[in-house]
Amino acid sequence: MLTKEKNDLITQTGPGTPMGEVFRRYWMPCLLAEELPEPDCAPVRVELLSELLVAFRDSEGKLGLIDEFCAHRCVSLWFGRNEESGLRCPYHGWKFDVNGKCVDVPSESPEFCKNIKLKSYPMVEKGGVLWAYMGPPDKKPAEPEYEFCTVPSARRFVSKRFQASNWLQALEGGIDSSHVTFLHGDNVDSDPLFKGAGGNKYNINDLQPIFKVVDHDDGLLVGAHRNAEDDQYYWRITQFLLPSFTMVPPRGDYPVHGHFWIPINDDTCYA
Repeated sequence: MLTKEKNDLITQTGPGTPMGEVFRRYWMPCLLAEELPEPDCAPVRVELLSELLVAFRDSEGKLGLIDEFCAHRCVSLWFGRNEESGLRCPYHGWKFDVNGKCVDVPSESPEFCKNIKLKSYPMVEKGGVLWAYMGPPDKKPAEPEYEFCTVPSARRFVSKRFQASNWLQALEGGIDSSHVTFLHGDNVDSDPLFKGAGGNKYNINDLQPIFKVVDHDDGLLVGAHRNAEDDQYYWRITQFLLPSFTMVPPRGDYPVHGHFWIPINDDTCYA
């Protein structure tokens, strides 16, 4: 068990926190691409690492992730009009592009806009997912190339759910093979990701897996073995990739699957 101090250190991810700085060095999935399906569609609120943001796809299809609140009277731009290559505040019409730059103030001359800019972050589309990078520009890594990002859309399925726990509580479940027997044991013969797989019997027959953990450059390999026939072991290896991705080994010939555990704030996350 962690002390409260260590727990706070690893679960608090807002601006200026040590773990927040770690997350901000990676591309993070923040939306499904279908949530911004076309140019000039409605903007979407995004809370990520305790920052309140709004995402939109402009008239040319460019993606923007900017501060939710207008620089003038702090009106939420979620209420804004997405039109003519920018997001326009409904209160006084101040308009911002995908980089957060103010490009129009109807009540003022064009010169007035020059020094007005909202916080903004780059966002890219890969594998049916929209990814944000919130760290220093000079530390920006290469764009995501997880396997599911590189295959045709017919060969992947992506989803998103809200989870009322911090990201670490969620991650611990993602790398915990011992819970499979107790929580999923009654439906291994009916669950589409378990049904008919040869390893199911080992999960049911051995309730006490032994864990081994090995470091690698991108995170950890978490192995769990259970007793099998003739003094052999049945092994399952889960990958943990920094900062918060777990890749679950497939059952038999079923697809590989996994989760990104992304902090919304210090108490909730997206999977």
